[in-house]
Amino acid sequence: MEAAARRIAEAEEEEPGRDPAPLVSRLGLCLAALTGGLVRRVVGADAAPCRPILGPRGEAGPPLRIGHYSSGSGLIGFVLDRLGTPIKLRFDDSDEILALTPERAPYDSMTLKRDDGIGVLRIYENGQVLLFDEKLKSGSGRAYRDQDAQPLTVKAATKTQAQADAAALGQKLKRSGGVALAIALEAPHLGDKSDGWTAMADAVSITRVTLVEMLASSIAQETIAAKLRRVVIRDAGRIDIKVADGTLVVEIAADQLIVGRPSSARLKAAIGDLL
Repeated sequence: MEAAARRIAEAEEEEPGRDPAPLVSRLGLCLAALTGGLVRRVVGADAAPCRPILGPRGEAGPPLRIGHYSSGSGLIGFVLDRLGTPIKLRFDDSDEILALTPERAPYDSMTLKRDDGIGVLRIYENGQVLLFDEKLKSGSGRAYRDQDAQPLTVKAATKTQAQADAAALGQKLKRSGGVALAIALEAPHLGDKSDGWTAMADAVSITRVTLVEMLASSIAQETIAAKLRRVVIRDAGRIDIKVADGTLVVEIAADQLIVGRPSSARLKAAIGDLL
């Protein structure tokens, strides 16, 4: 900045008698341009994740940490929560919280994937967010941060609440899909007041999302009705999905919220393969 200002001053000295106002004006413009360049470089740096930045639509907020995003058309919206591990996402039309795993991608970007290996988002160093969704033209499109959001958390549940949710699921499947499935919870190592029941209730919710979606298909409805009589959600300290003797067994790690159970997409694919 000093060198640029010096050059302007020297040029003014070569033309004596001129009004000093243009000199002041040009010095001001020079300083503003140089300062603006420095600000742009600082604001775009990843070294200050908590500094608000302006996005493509002028939105302000902690870049990429947490916020609500919408596709360009506004038809798809979601909350992205990067305040902790795992990275979490929830679409506006769903109660399911997805745990996303980051993976390096081309052009200094990062792809966020579900537990079935499918990419959901791609985030670039400049803050641009690309959403992958079959509802979008060409299967992907820009997403824009349009408002603030609260951290994504799983609603706490007791043993009694988790068991009530399981019973309600069985009734819902019978009413909506005409399929009679008994839903049972197996967690002998969890005390009545254990936090693990929150994870069990969350697994019931994911099972509900999966089965209700599958039963919307007449083919899947016939297959499930013919091959399944019971669903067991079991705390086994690991994630596994299997079918044996007419029973769908969904094993989870109740000591790990969200990451300790399969996503609905993974569960749906596994059920399809097993049946």
